[in-house]
Amino acid sequence: MSKFNKILSLILVVSITLVLVSGCSSKKSVTEESNKESNSQKISGKINYVSMWNEGEPQADTLKSYGEAFEKETGVKVEFEFAGRDVLTKIRSRLLMKDAPDLVDQDLSELNGSLMKDGEVMIMPLTDFFKSKGPDGQGTMMDIFNENIVKLYEHDKELYYMPYSYITSGFFYDKNLFEKNGIKVPTTWSEFIDNNEKLIEAGIAPLALDGNISFYNAYYYYWATIRILGKGALFEAAGDKTGKAWDNEGFLKAAKVVYELSKSGKNYFQDGYEGSNYPAGQSDWALGKSGSILCGSWIPVETKDISGENFDYGFFPFPNIEGEKGDVTDVEAYLIGCAIPKDAPNPEAAKAFLRFMVRTDNAEAYAKDTLNISARSDAVYPEILSDIKPFVRGAEQFHLSYDGAMAQYSEWFANVFYPADNELIFGQITPEEFIKQVKENTVEYWKSK
Repeated sequence: MSKFNKILSLILVVSITLVLVSGCSSKKSVTEESNKESNSQKISGKINYVSMWNEGEPQADTLKSYGEAFEKETGVKVEFEFAGRDVLTKIRSRLLMKDAPDLVDQDLSELNGSLMKDGEVMIMPLTDFFKSKGPDGQGTMMDIFNENIVKLYEHDKELYYMPYSYITSGFFYDKNLFEKNGIKVPTTWSEFIDNNEKLIEAGIAPLALDGNISFYNAYYYYWATIRILGKGALFEAAGDKTGKAWDNEGFLKAAKVVYELSKSGKNYFQDGYEGSNYPAGQSDWALGKSGSILCGSWIPVETKDISGENFDYGFFPFPNIEGEKGDVTDVEAYLIGCAIPKDAPNPEAAKAFLRFMVRTDNAEAYAKDTLNISARSDAVYPEILSDIKPFVRGAEQFHLSYDGAMAQYSEWFANVFYPADNELIFGQITPEEFIKQVKENTVEYWKSK
């Protein structure tokens, strides 16, 4: 090779290297600049954020860490008020007194029921926010979420909430206990019943339930209606002032499913479940005294300190009921997230903080530090909840917890549904008596309104 050719080759190598390096650095700078741009669009002042969490809870600690980092980056201070689960009582009072905070968080069904009540919209739409640039260089904010989840609360073609935490419910079990007893995860109701029979033969109560918690008892009937009648049926029946919706044969079938499990049926729950005081039932389950528990995805976190080293948390959804409309690809989405009140003093800074909260690093820190699932669709799952991931990622549709009936018709749920449902799952009334009681009391309830 001539001296000239050697020099030319060297120039080409250097040039290619520079192109590659600049390409890599530009990728990094796009994300960095996107993050800076997202939070530096003429925002200043401070943000008042009123939260459902209590001081000292992992979620509160994580939010505070976001606030510190956000202030360091933007100069905008986030002042938190950790008001606990009755946060909405405080917020409604403040809104009526024209003393709105910039952000409030809670279960989105609760937020929706309280701040979008009787046609009164007390919060700002976030539709344009979801069309704005994403936190990590995405085209839009919506790109980082499952759109079907965000749109569960769409109202008049507007979006009002940004979720940051995703919860669902189903059956949790110890993989080692199932393996030891030759039990495979069921996909159908028949398989589920067969598994429960095997557990009884092994001297283990198939199901755990703290009967003094009505909303835990209600999981069974609600899920049975979802699998038999599909999304929306229970919601519509709750709001049917004539009570005629309860004549649908599917509601009776769902009652028979619950009754079959009860003390008067196959008696699958632990002894004394109807009088079990929380958390006795779930604690015994975590100690291996029962097979599975139908609960929200918080249950592994609540029980991990007592479950022992050999307890390997598994999850499976409420099984398909053969020949019926519902399917396991219909997954519950119980969301926790934020809204911006209409009269918020610093809404643009609030939006910037929302964008900051769901950056990749922050969403994954939330999952790691709180052992909860981030609402961001591409975020890592906590290992203890990893079995949930394929069902959420493979979902064909989502529905609200309790089919939205508990949040929208909270008084009906408490005064009409709970009493009848508790008696049904305890085996104190028959499925036919359950339907008769719910139908009659639904008609009376709506008459009183």
